[in-house]
Amino acid sequence: MKFKVAVIGAGYFGQRHIKLLAQMPDVEIVGIADKDIVKAKEIAQQYNLKYCSDYKDLLKPAQIFFVVTPTITHFDIGIELINEGKAIFIEKPLTEKPVFAEKLLNEARKKNVIIQAGLIERYNPVIKTLVEHLKNPVFIETERVSPFLGRATDTDVTYDLMIHDIDLIWMLLKNLGNFKLKDLKAFKQNMVTSKIDYANVWMEFVDTNCNVKAHLTASRISSVFNRRISIVQQNNVLYADLINKTLTEVDNTGKVTEILIKNKDSQPLYEEIRDFLNSVKQKKLSQYAPSHEEIIEVIEVIDKINGGK
Repeated sequence: MKFKVAVIGAGYFGQRHIKLLAQMPDVEIVGIADKDIVKAKEIAQQYNLKYCSDYKDLLKPAQIFFVVTPTITHFDIGIELINEGKAIFIEKPLTEKPVFAEKLLNEARKKNVIIQAGLIERYNPVIKTLVEHLKNPVFIETERVSPFLGRATDTDVTYDLMIHDIDLIWMLLKNLGNFKLKDLKAFKQNMVTSKIDYANVWMEFVDTNCNVKAHLTASRISSVFNRRISIVQQNNVLYADLINKTLTEVDNTGKVTEILIKNKDSQPLYEEIRDFLNSVKQKKLSQYAPSHEEIIEVIEVIDKINGGK
C-alpha cells in the first residue's frame, strides 16, 4: 500500500520535497496546495498532480502532510492537521516561539500523531561519520553562511540557518553525556531585511566532568557559501565540510588524515523523508529524528539568542 501524501507549499523547498517524493514508488502524491494558485498549477503540471489553493481540500485523500510554508503559518496548519489525525513533516523551525512548539507537540502526543521537524543536517553522511569519531570535544566551531538569496526573509537567520548547527551540537553532545547549557552570549545584526541577517554566538555546555565551548556564525549576507564544523578534541581536531562532504582529522603530531565518508553520495533530504515515512509506518518517531524535547531545547536557545523578541 502506498503512502498517500500531500505537500503544502510550492516554493523552493516545497519543490525539493515534491521532486523527491515523486521518485518514490511507494508514495502517491494526492495533491499540492499553495495560496499562490499560479505557482501551484505550474509545479503540479510538471508532475501531473492535482493542485489547490487551500490545503483543507486535501484532508480527505491524504494521510501524510509535508508542511513547507512560511514559518508564521506552521502553528495554525499544524494544529488543524493534528486535529484531523494526520502525520506531519514540518520544515524547520517548527515554530518561532517555544510556547507554540510545546502546544503543537503536546497536541500531537495526545492524539498519537507522528510529527517531525525538518532538520536535514542530521541526515548528512558527514555528520553520521563524524559521530563515530567524536570522543572528547572541548571546543566546537560552526560556520553556516551564504550570499543573500532573497528567500526566507520572513524569519531570522538564527531560525533559517543557525538552527541546524545548534541542533547538531545538542545531538553530538547528548551522545557523550548529560550536557547542559551554562552560558550564552550573542551578537546579531539586521542588514538587508528587518530580521536578523547575521549572528555570532558563544555557548558553553557543562557535564559532570567536563565542559565544551562553542562558537557559531550564521550569515545570509556573505560573499560565499560555507557549511563547516570544526571540533577540537583532546588529541585531534576534526574538520567537517558539509557541502563538499569531507571530514579531515589532524592529530597531535600534525598528521593529516582524510576520513572516509560512508554513503557519501546519499541525499540528506531523501534520507530524511524516508526516515519520516518509516516512522509513520512504525507509528513511532525514529531515534535519529529530533525528539520533541530536542526540538523545544533548540527553539528555546534561539529564542534566547534573539532576545526573546
